[in-house]
Amino acid sequence: MSATFEGKPWTASFTVAQTMQMGGKPMLNLSGTEQGSPTMTFNSMMVLKDPNDLAGTYPLKTGSLANSANFNILDSGAMVGHVRFATGAIVIDKYDAAAKTISGHFSGSGKDESGRLEQLTDGKFSGVLVTAQ
Repeated sequence: MSATFEGKPWTASFTVAQTMQMGGKPMLNLSGTEQGSPTMTFNSMMVLKDPNDLAGTYPLKTGSLANSANFNILDSGAMVGHVRFATGAIVIDKYDAAAKTISGHFSGSGKDESGRLEQLTDGKFSGVLVTAQ
């Protein structure tokens, strides 16, 4: 998983995709973390259109657990940055049911806690293993 955040390249050290049931709905949590100083994490939660075929476009919105995403920045364990994406989308271009992997792209924009608009662009993920909770 990789993207451009605030105009700088970001590459996850590891990526996780996990399906689960939440409030009776099939959900997918997709996240990637770049370890280091600071540690930066993209995290998203999507309501699946079809739990047997994960491919599709998932528009991001704030104020809802469904189809939400954020970017967190931690330094020495303390949160030093947090962006909630109000616009954008996560697109799962391919779901390989046999291999249980997803590939796709994402982008978004939202405000940090000071109200400054932040951009996440050129996001990509490929061959991410999907596990069930």
